[in-house]
Parts: sequence; C-alpha cells; structure tokens
Amino acid sequence: MKKYLVTALSVISIASWADPAPVADLSRAGGGAIQTPKYASTADRIAALERIVEARANAQVTMQQQVSALLDEVSELRGVTEMHSYKLEEILQQQRNIYQEIDRRLGSGATSGSTSATPATPNTVTPAEQEPIGNPAALVNAGGTQTAETIDSGSAAASSSPSENDTYESAVNLVLKDRNYDAAIPAFENFVRSYPNSSYAPNAYYWLGQLFFTKNELLKAKAQFERVVAQYPQSAKAADSLAKLGQLAEREGDTAAARQFYQLLVSKYPQSKPAKAAKAKLETL
Repeated sequence: MKKYLVTALSVISIASWADPAPVADLSRAGGGAIQTPKYASTADRIAALERIVEARANAQVTMQQQVSALLDEVSELRGVTEMHSYKLEEILQQQRNIYQEIDRRLGSGATSGSTSATPATPNTVTPAEQEPIGNPAALVNAGGTQTAETIDSGSAAASSSPSENDTYESAVNLVLKDRNYDAAIPAFENFVRSYPNSSYAPNAYYWLGQLFFTKNELLKAKAQFERVVAQYPQSAKAADSLAKLGQLAEREGDTAAARQFYQLLVSKYPQSKPAKAAKAKLETL
C-alpha cells in the first residue's frame, strides 16, 4: 500500500511541472488578472489607418468642392470683366462722339456766318434703305451718285436755327445724360424728319444706328449706318459707319462681307482712325 502512495505522489509532481500556470496582467488597477491577446495592437493599427484614409478622402472631396466653387467665381468675374470692358468702350466711344460733335458745332458756327443757306435736293441721293442690306457694292454705287456740291449745300443749309439746335441737343442729352435710349430713338427720328437737310443729320442717323445696335435690333442698325455711308460720304461719321457695318457682318458670321466693308473703309478713308483699326481686322479675317 505504501508503495502505491509513493507512485501516485510522483505522478502528481511531474504533472505540476508539465502544466505551468497561465500568464496574467496584474498591473491594472484593482489587481484583476486580465489576459492580453496578441492581435490587439494590429487591430488598432488597422482602425487608425482606416480613419486616416477616410479623413483624406473627406479632405479631397472638400478640396474638389472648393476648386469647383473657385472656378465658378472665376467664370463669373470673367463675365463681369467683359461687361465692364464693353461699357468702358461705350463710354470712350461716347467721349469721341462728344469731341467730334464739339468740333462740328464750332465748324458749322464759323461757316454759317459767311455762307448763305441753300436748300439741298434730297432726290440726288438714293436712300440707303432701298439698297440690299449688307451689300458693300450697293453703298459704293449709292455714294457715287452724290456730288461734292450736294454735300456742301447740305452743310450750308444748316444755318442751325435755335429750334434745330435745341431739338438735336435734347436728343443727344437723352443718350449722354439721361441714358434713356428708348426715348432717344424717337427723338432722333423726329429730328431727321423735321430737319432733313441739317448738318447734324448724318450724326443723328449714326446715333440711331448706335441705339438700335445697343438694343440688338441689327437690321435697323444696318439701315441707319448704310444711310450715312450712302447719303453722307463726306461726313465724319461715314468712316465710323463703315466700321460698324463691318462689325455687324462679323457678328452675323459673314466674313466676306466684313472684309469688303473694311476694304472699302481703308480705300475711301485711309487717314481715318477707323481705317487703322480696319487694317488690323483685315489681317485677322
């Protein structure tokens, strides 16, 4: 019996040495034993990487939205800049018109005292509206029927009575001061009906062309500019009107007609400011 007890104790002792006690973390508060898995740090790293990727994706989306907003703002600013450039060009053109008008008034004042008023014959000129619109050759033919004597008599006829000056100045002020373009159109139309032989007539027709151009009534604008070229080829507005006809042809996509207008401008008025701009245009068309 004693032999069997000794053998059992030996087996128990060997088993205790073969099965060591589990490792426990006793460093936590409270002294509780908590086992630490080997894969806990890897999971934390994966979670951290996922958070980083998500944050970067959100930042990229935000950046794309900001870039899109900036592009929209740039496009809007570009449109505003173009509009301001157009308005600035209009203002500069109006200033040029004012200076030309002052020179014309001074010139007409100097000649009215020494030249008698001789009525002009309107029938010596073929009206521009009877010619096909946008035909430069028709303008050349129409302009050729008018002689220098007709122009001189038309200028001399403008003794510029007070009522004539007041009517014209009132129409001009509707444009330059009041910016009332809708009222300016009938005012200029009334002026040319009341004073068809006035020295201001070519200017009035040119103003009408400009006003119709501003209102995008291009056919009416063409008719007025063609009238200036055909009936008043010696007027200071004839070169400007040819330039406008070229611009209208360009807007309509008729490059051939635009070239003809610019070539006619350069050949008939080579020293004018519009002719210099027309030469540059011809190089690009």
